Amino acid sequence: MKLNELNNNRRNYSTRVLKEQYEMPFNVDSMSMSSTRTMLTKVRGLMNETKQSPDYHNSQQSSSYMKLVFMEQALSDHYNELRSLPQPRIMVENEEVEKSQVVLAAQDMVDQVQKMLEDVGQMQVKELPALVSSIESEIGVNESQAYNDQVSAQLDTLSAALKESTAALKNALNGVTGQAVDAAFDAGADMGAEAGMAAGAEMGAEVGAEMGAEAGMDAAIPPPEEEPEMPPSGGVGRAKR
Repeated sequence: MKLNELNNNRRNYSTRVLKEQYEMPFNVDSMSMSSTRTMLTKVRGLMNETKQSPDYHNSQQSSSYMKLVFMEQALSDHYNELRSLPQPRIMVENEEVEKSQVVLAAQDMVDQVQKMLEDVGQMQVKELPALVSSIESEIGVNESQAYNDQVSAQLDTLSAALKESTAALKNALNGVTGQAVDAAFDAGADMGAEAGMAAGAEMGAEVGAEMGAEAGMDAAIPPPEEEPEMPPSGGVGRAKR
């Protein structure tokens, strides 16, 4: 028996069970490859959710889960059969259009982060100097200088993070489009995490050593000796007989 005949028999069996036992007419013969793939993805997603639930063993016998099983079987066989057929040119073009839409969506994410980086640059170049000048004239020089120092540091940190994120997103997009991927991004992330942990441990050790040294110094310094009590004075003049 050929594979297509086996798929047809199994698909027909699944649709017949859905119709006769579960009163659910389910005809996949007229479905296109795109619609079959979409529905198959949804059905498998529902099945995975059921498998991850705590009462999965009880759900295996439920009618709702069994419907999903037969639907998945019919859709899978129909999709494999459609893939084995010679595809017309228009179907190939539609798949290329779908791929292009996915790439455009990934590129749009890169563009959004790039726009954030540009907005932060505008804050650094235009908005912050004007605001600092207003604070200086309306409130005071010291306040404006303190505000400028704090906000500048935060914007610099944010700008650096956005630059790194933009480069990483572009690298991920290259992996989707088949272009060269720079593996240094993953290595750099791991090194950054290790360096952060090492720096935190080093700082903790230094703080602990400093606290221990202070405690040792306090213990080494003896407490001040109490001055001896002087005997009461009898006053100026002759002593008592």
